Amino acid sequence: MGTALLKRAKGCALEKEMKGFTLETQVVNLLACRFYSKNGFTIGSVDNMLYANSKYANEKAVFWYLKF
Repeated sequence: MGTALLKRAKGCALEKEMKGFTLETQVVNLLACRFYSKNGFTIGSVDNMLYANSKYANEKAVFWYLKF
């Protein structure tokens, strides 16, 4: 279901002449990280401070990119 939704979103993005997707997830969300990797996204950066002032202070943000 997720892959089908992603393909549809990509089709809409291409119609609008967009160049790709950018998204962020927490490093502890392994299912999401595996899904994005499986669907061609690559890690562009990891931010150790994004959640520093929140209840998630020990977590890291992973920024994923898919260019097309």
